[in-house]
Parts: sequence; structure tokens; C-alpha cells
Amino acid sequence: STTVRTTTQLTPATSTHSTHSTRSTNSTRSTHSTHSAVTMASAMRSTITAASAAKTSAEPPAEGRQYDQPKLAASYFETTNAGAGLVDGQDGATVQLPNELMSMCLLECADWGDLAKLACVQSSWKDIVDEAANTDQQSKWQLAQAYLHGDCGLQQDPEKAMRYFRELSCVDMDEQTGTFAIHGDGSGDNKPYAPAMRQLAAHQFSMLTDNMENHYADETQDEHDSSNSTTTIQQQNEQLSKLGTAWLQAAHDLGDDADAAHELALHYEYGKHHVAVDVVAAYEWFQKAATAGHVDAMAELGLCYELGCGVEQDDELALDWYTKAANEGNVTAKFSVGEAFEEARGVPQSDEEACLWYYRAAMVGDEDSKVALKRLYDIARIVVPGVATLLNV
Repeated sequence: STTVRTTTQLTPATSTHSTHSTRSTNSTRSTHSTHSAVTMASAMRSTITAASAAKTSAEPPAEGRQYDQPKLAASYFETTNAGAGLVDGQDGATVQLPNELMSMCLLECADWGDLAKLACVQSSWKDIVDEAANTDQQSKWQLAQAYLHGDCGLQQDPEKAMRYFRELSCVDMDEQTGTFAIHGDGSGDNKPYAPAMRQLAAHQFSMLTDNMENHYADETQDEHDSSNSTTTIQQQNEQLSKLGTAWLQAAHDLGDDADAAHELALHYEYGKHHVAVDVVAAYEWFQKAATAGHVDAMAELGLCYELGCGVEQDDELALDWYTKAANEGNVTAKFSVGEAFEEARGVPQSDEEACLWYYRAAMVGDEDSKVALKRLYDIARIVVPGVATLLNV
């Protein structure tokens, strides 16, 4: 009886001790794990603060390019953070990094290079760079620029950059014929983006230039091989020129881009990038750009009418476009308006008006206008107070 009673008394005691020991161990581990997570969170926040300060004080990318922080949907890590954790070196326990802390790390201090590295950590994050790029148009544009120039911790990769520029353009381009069309319905996310098209054009022209430089630098081939190589290079350059021109035309036609029209006009005027000189085409593109409000194109269009280059000569239309450009601040156009008044081209002769326009141009540094004011000084000193100081006479 006593033995039984003793056994009965000891059994619960042993069980209680075992349960207490287990709970104590679990509690200790739980407390330790929680403590590790809190410590880790605190450390991460300190790291974020330091990293943000470092990025703020770091030298900006070359040529003054500016980049925003990459963006990700707040819920991104709720579906992709499974299995991600950090290891506590004291007991080997894996501590899950909270989703909100992961978001904080990325939204407050990560750049595109950081995301590219994170994409290699686990398979569920392999598309994190594209996910961030697809949040909006500006994000994809900045990622493309970062790849193009090797900024934000990314290795320079022009091909990747061009892929993103093509996506941004929302244009289907036939690289054989140079024909193009809007991808999709042209609205919302499918709206053509002219800056991306201009960048694609610039890439074609850049490859053309590289082709030329590499070809002429190679003097080791014999005459036969050189002849064949020259033919091949010419064919490649013609194709690159066609594609570059097509992208510029698409930027204007589909993206309403006046800069693209002005650039095309200059190509036709000067025969740049293997584009054949065509003064009529130059005039037409200057007209398109000027009509769209491009100030330099207004001045160029005025010159076309003044000289009868690509269009019938017309002093009145020349003066009209010169005046529009001058009123928008174009210095050369201000001089040209003054010259028109002095020489009575398209307007009654007036040295007084000529001096006023020469003075406006001279005030912003135009040397030809200063020469004209000195020539008309007897009139200029009467109609333009302060001209003596300007001319140092």
C-alpha cells in the first residue's frame, strides 16, 4: 500500500517537473527568438538609417542623372517572403524577417542594384526587379537609364536597357522595313512614350558610329577582305540609319514629340548618320517642329523662308517665324529680326526698331548684335538707354 501510494505521489511530481522543464525550454527559446527578432529589427533600422544617409551624401550619377527609390507594392513580401529568414548564430535558430521590415529596407534605402542582388537570394524574388519596374512608367524609365549608363549599382548593359525602352515605347517596329505601329490600343499603359523612342533612335545611331570607327581603325585586312568588309559595313550602317530615322519619326507621329521632328530636320539638313541631304525634307520637318512649338525650329524655319531653302523664298514669312522665335527667347532670331528691320526685308525699314532688337540680343551676349549696335551707334544711343555701358564706349 505504501509502495503504491509512494509511486502514485512520485509519478505526478515527475510529470510536473518534465512539463515545467519543457515549458521553460520553449519559453526560453521563444523569448530568445523574440529577443533576436527585436534586436535584428533594431539593427536593421540602424542600418537603414546609415544606408540612407550614405546614399544621400554619395556622389550623384554622371551627367547629373537623378534616380528615385525603386517602388514595390506594399503586399509584395506577403506572397514572396516565404522561406526567407536570418540565422541567429548563437543557437542556429532561424528568425523570420517581418514583411513590414523587408518593405522598409527596400522602400527607404535600396537602389536598383540592391534589388538585382536580392533577386539572387531566393527563387520567389527572381522577378523583383521587373516587379519594381512595372509599378509605373517612370520606374521603368529610370531602370532603363540605370542599365544604359551603369548607374545605381547595376552593371552597364545596353541590351537590357533597350529591352525596357522598347517596352516603354509601346510601338511595334519592323526592323527590316522600318515601318511601325502602336502596340495595343494606344491608351493607358499602351500609350506611346516618345522619350523611349528617341533613346532607341540614339542607340541605332550610336551603333552606326561605332561601326564606322571600328572599321576605319582596322588596317590589318588585305585589299580583297577590306572591300568585302566595307560593303558589309555600309549595308549595316544603312540599316541602322533607317531604323534610327524610323524611331525618330515614330516619336513624332505617335508620340507628338517636337524634339524628334527637329532632330530629323537637322539630319536631313546636314546629312547626319548616313541620312541623305534633303533640303525639302528638312524644311518639312522644321515646319512640323515649329508648328508644335519648338523654338529653335521656329528660327530654323525662318531661315528656310529667308534663303528659299526647301521652300519658296518669302521675307514676310521669314520675319514672322523669326519674331515668334525671338519672343520665345531665341537669341539668333532676335538678331535676325533686327537685321530684317535694318535691311527692310519683309517690313518697312527702321533703324530704330533694328537697334531695339539688336540690343535685346546683345543683352544676352550676342556678339553680332553688339557689332550692329556699334555700326548704328548714333541712333542706338538715342533709342536705347544704357547702350554705351553695354558696348563699353
